[in-house]
Amino acid sequence: MTIPVKGKDRRREELTGLIEGLEGQLEALERDNPFWFYKPNEGELDETQKRFLEEYLKPEDIPQSVASQWDVHKSIANILIVSGGGQSGKSTSLAVETSIQSTGALPYALEGIYPKEKLPKRFPRNLRIVGIDAKQVMNTVIPTFQKWCPKEFLLNGSWADSFSVKQNKLFLFKDKKVIANIEFMTNQMDVESFQGPPMDFIGYDEEPRNDIYRENNFRFVTAERMFNMFAFTPTHGLTWATDLASQAEDEKQNKIALFKICTISNKKANLDVVRDIISQTDSYSELKMRLLGEFISISGLVYGNVFNTNMQSSNTNLIPPFFEDLEPIKSPDGKIIHDPKKDYLCIAGLDPHSVTPTPIVFMLVDREGNKYVDFCVAKTADTEIVKDLFHQIVKQRGYRMGWSVADTSSDSSIIAFGGKNIYSELQQGTNAIPALRKSEKYAGSIEIGVNEIKKALKINPLTNKPTLFIVNRPENEDLIQSFKTLERDTYRNEDVKGLKDKIREGKHHFHSALRYIFQFPINWYPHDLKVPELQVVDETTQY
Repeated sequence: MTIPVKGKDRRREELTGLIEGLEGQLEALERDNPFWFYKPNEGELDETQKRFLEEYLKPEDIPQSVASQWDVHKSIANILIVSGGGQSGKSTSLAVETSIQSTGALPYALEGIYPKEKLPKRFPRNLRIVGIDAKQVMNTVIPTFQKWCPKEFLLNGSWADSFSVKQNKLFLFKDKKVIANIEFMTNQMDVESFQGPPMDFIGYDEEPRNDIYRENNFRFVTAERMFNMFAFTPTHGLTWATDLASQAEDEKQNKIALFKICTISNKKANLDVVRDIISQTDSYSELKMRLLGEFISISGLVYGNVFNTNMQSSNTNLIPPFFEDLEPIKSPDGKIIHDPKKDYLCIAGLDPHSVTPTPIVFMLVDREGNKYVDFCVAKTADTEIVKDLFHQIVKQRGYRMGWSVADTSSDSSIIAFGGKNIYSELQQGTNAIPALRKSEKYAGSIEIGVNEIKKALKINPLTNKPTLFIVNRPENEDLIQSFKTLERDTYRNEDVKGLKDKIREGKHHFHSALRYIFQFPINWYPHDLKVPELQVVDETTQY
């Protein structure tokens, strides 16, 4: 039966009105309870977004795709680190993840996608969220959680009936029984405040203090799993959280995952507004931090791009282990004709401490003047144990020892070293450190050591390779990280005083030990020539 034209028009109008009415109801439902309609961003950049980035970033810094909220929620890592610029969606992903971990409920878009092993298995749940300060928690964090919390789990469907202002806690319910509580705390509270009941999930909206993070981790002792989530813009530069994030790049057991979310990957981002905001940013590094969530140095990196970690590159500073694979050449009757390990001279640097670990760096030098940091070790122990450890490593690895150098501050009998002279003890007695000298300390001595290291890291135009290499092994990871993250020190008013000629070496103890070596001329000697610097202090020390 054919419907007359007027009937078709009328039917079309009826259906259109019905669709518009249903869409309006759906939009109202989504506004009223957005958790169920949450759609994670996908991280793909369209042509408009890429052109936007081209206005501000170098071509090599523009990603084809970036991490997304999908990646965050699908990760099974115990520690999720979400780094992003303003309004990139990092705080939203934290709020949604917290709601999932509180209730076990999933937004429609995550059904069948969210890992089953991440879903909570026992109730009630204890969760904790840490913000910057009371103002940020009240004005930003709590409103975000209020928006994304599924109302079905609020008492009477009401936030006011579920949130305790006195306790600063949100209680969630099922069948009028409490199934979870979310405690809101701040980075300004005393670390003792973070003691208390076991936790099932802890989230950080912006970077917390390290002591708070450590104390919070003890709340997981009886939990199903350790589950931390960070959502922050790295405005503080390179910090302890940067070190934690860098572990994600080398993590092989999926315990730590890092996601850098681009600000403009947020579909709701107004590019004109973003343009106005970042146009006021003078620093290129800060632009990358604001747009891409990159970790940057606020004061400036000491080595920056000088340290090349690309092991596929011909001029890399990072190389695979090789020394232990060197085998002696033997005659038919089994006698050693030549031991290639003896072609390398080993120089050691020490940064002695009486309370914290004493780091030791063993660096090899070949006849061409190439230098290889082969092995690093640190141990909290008295001088006799340190000497014994030094002796064992030299023997085990077959080093031909030259001279060694220790921090000049160890040549003191002050209280900081327990009233004893560590330097004297290291160079005397059983297993004395061979040919031990003291580092130099004067105005500009740090700069000299750093500049010599930089020269060795840079490409030699004659060979098109550097002359300083770091062997890529777990024992050397702390030193490798120092080359990546060591920052220079700053004045508060550098625009007046200029740049400060110091570095923030406090926690980079292996770098200190290496720097002491580079304060002196580094020369190679053949194994059949007595090294002038090498003097056996005690007859029990023989290499």
